[in-house]
Amino acid sequence: MKKSKFILFALSAVFLTSCTIKTTENNRRTVSVTGTGSVEVEADNATIILSVITRGKEAGSTARENAEKMTKVQEAVLELGILKEDVSTEHYTINQDSNYSNGKVVYGDYVATNRIRIFVKDLSMAGNVIDAALKAGANQLSSFQYGINSKDVYVKQARTLAVQNAQDTANLLATTSGAFLGRILSINEHQNNFGFYRVSAKAANAVEEAEDSAASFTATPISGGKTTITFSVDAVYELK
Repeated sequence: MKKSKFILFALSAVFLTSCTIKTTENNRRTVSVTGTGSVEVEADNATIILSVITRGKEAGSTARENAEKMTKVQEAVLELGILKEDVSTEHYTINQDSNYSNGKVVYGDYVATNRIRIFVKDLSMAGNVIDAALKAGANQLSSFQYGINSKDVYVKQARTLAVQNAQDTANLLATTSGAFLGRILSINEHQNNFGFYRVSAKAANAVEEAEDSAASFTATPISGGKTTITFSVDAVYELK
């Protein structure tokens, strides 16, 4: 009989210990949610990268011809109202063509390439800038990229929407389950799409030097696209 009482006492001690563990800090009730915020923005600026490429039998004369043409290109662009600080040299090289014939190296023409970057703050001017540069002597359009002014404003909006969305979702889950939403315990931001700085970047094919007259020259149409700035956050809230 005494043996049975001892076993019952031991079991009671185990049950009391388990209840104490459930009330520790590690068992706090929480709700984890993901919030997303998106802002659609229309492009309003552009970055144009174009080149002047010249070929010749001598390095010096080829470089001089290239410099003369590039000077005219830059002057034409500046006349449109583009600021001097928004035009910069990105790349400059002079190389000599070469190939193998009958086991020997045969050297050909010298090739001078001067590539510049033009930042156009007003997207409506982008087509005019391209046309003026090509007419002045540029013969390769390497890249055209859309961009967004005041991007920090839209980034802030997307982040704010993401946090609000996370809180709304957490509050809905808490009240639906009969609890109350407490303080936020942690919040982490997901990698955003970062592509909003440049809506698109598409390399163009080389453009032959224009021989057409001004009367037959057709203006280049440029229209801005839209991009979506997206941020996501992971948040953990306390439940009361």
